[in-house]
Amino acid sequence: MKRILVLTLVAAVVLGFASMSFAGQNKGMKTSKASMSHLKMVGEVTSIDAASKSFTVKEAVKTGEAKEITFMLGEHAKVMVQSKAGTINDLKAGDSVTVRYIEKDGKNIAEECHVAKAAA
Repeated sequence: MKRILVLTLVAAVVLGFASMSFAGQNKGMKTSKASMSHLKMVGEVTSIDAASKSFTVKEAVKTGEAKEITFMLGEHAKVMVQSKAGTINDLKAGDSVTVRYIEKDGKNIAEECHVAKAAA
């Protein structure tokens, strides 16, 4: 009887440590996924390279300096031109856009590009 009680106690302790270890692994996975959070940029398209599926957007910052970022269009990216589905071929220099993107391997990957106001 004493032996069964000891074995049960040992099993409970082992399971407790195993579940704590598993919980720690899941927490680490959530942290790495959070590092790929979506970023957003609003600005004006300055150049488009449809062949390489990339485009550059200039954002005016509060200090008055312009910041330019080049985006690669993601594999499943959506391009919307005035609320209608489009492609990178529909982007024009001077378009006012909002880009949702992630930074991955040192590159800015656009997942959504919405053209709010087409170039005149």
